[in-house]
Amino acid sequence: MVSHKVLVAVLLLNVYIGVQSFLCLFGGVLLSVVFALAFLNGPRLLDWASSPPHLQFNKYVLTGYRPVSSVQECIRSLFYLHNELGNIYTHGALPILYSTLLCYPLIRTAALSIYILLSSYGIYCAVTARSSVRRLRSFAWQALFRFSFFVLRWAGVGGGSPTSLRHFLTMDALAVLGGVINIARIPERFRPGLFDYWCNSHQIMHVLVVGSILYLHWGVLDDLLWINSYNCPSD
Repeated sequence: MVSHKVLVAVLLLNVYIGVQSFLCLFGGVLLSVVFALAFLNGPRLLDWASSPPHLQFNKYVLTGYRPVSSVQECIRSLFYLHNELGNIYTHGALPILYSTLLCYPLIRTAALSIYILLSSYGIYCAVTARSSVRRLRSFAWQALFRFSFFVLRWAGVGGGSPTSLRHFLTMDALAVLGGVINIARIPERFRPGLFDYWCNSHQIMHVLVVGSILYLHWGVLDDLLWINSYNCPSD
């Protein structure tokens, strides 16, 4: 019999994934008329050479850059066409750690705390990094920490549903693939200017990340059902 806590957790997770998927995959279609009308009232967009230095991270996207904007102008940019619009509308290891260490509460608390600290430190390093290489390297320890728990699952050490590991591995594979495509600037590096507004590497990465979130959802569901029926050994 599935407990009420698991049912509530499953319900909340489904609501979150449903809203996330709807906004990411169908938001642009539903708001297309608004975008078309608002585009008439948007500011003059810049080309790559004229854009602010902090936006010049992809030399293959040639046009459609927003000028330096205030908070109000940033909010307004949600409703007119520019080269970041698709990225805006197409934008979890904690449950995995929790399930793996279910029977070891002290170790579980320590692992969750360490992961949160590593994630916070990675965000700080990424924000303050002076190069793209340092920005990518700032998440290395976090990635190794996550991978170590996948190894524990694969080796049969710790807890977790036997079927959820493949979902979590697929989740990370999609995320890594999206990152590689974004770093390689595919496909815009082959046809600069053609993918300025749609289907550039950053948008492809966002779509793959949505797919990875779905696999995270399925893996967490498996773990929630496993937790509901599993009893930790008495020793």
